[in-house]
Amino acid sequence: YSELETEKTSLKAELQDRIKSLQLDVDTSRDNLTQMETILANAESQSAALKAEMERHIDGLKTELDASQAKSIDLESSLVAEREASAAKYSELEAEKTSIEAELQDRIESHNAEVESIRENLTHMQTKLTDAESQSAA
Repeated sequence: YSELETEKTSLKAELQDRIKSLQLDVDTSRDNLTQMETILANAESQSAALKAEMERHIDGLKTELDASQAKSIDLESSLVAEREASAAKYSELEAEKTSIEAELQDRIESHNAEVESIRENLTHMQTKLTDAESQSAA
């Protein structure tokens, strides 16, 4: 009977050691699980923060792109308006040039007609003078 008691005590001690060992394993596993959960929560938090930062960055880039496109459209409109204004001014200057050329041509023709009239008068007067000299000599 005492052998059984000794074996029972020994088995009981061994069982308690195993229970303590298993309890330590459970505690270690629980600690590891808690650490993993903490690591996962930190990673999720960092991921969310990074995602938010990237979204802000993307929104900023979209805003810059929109502003750039608007500026490009404004510049293009401005260039078209300047081109149209230049074309209108060119047409205006061309019409003014044509008008000035026509006026100059009219003046030249008028001047030439005046010069021709003066020549004819001079020729006529010269003829009269020659006639008068001939009569006077006679």
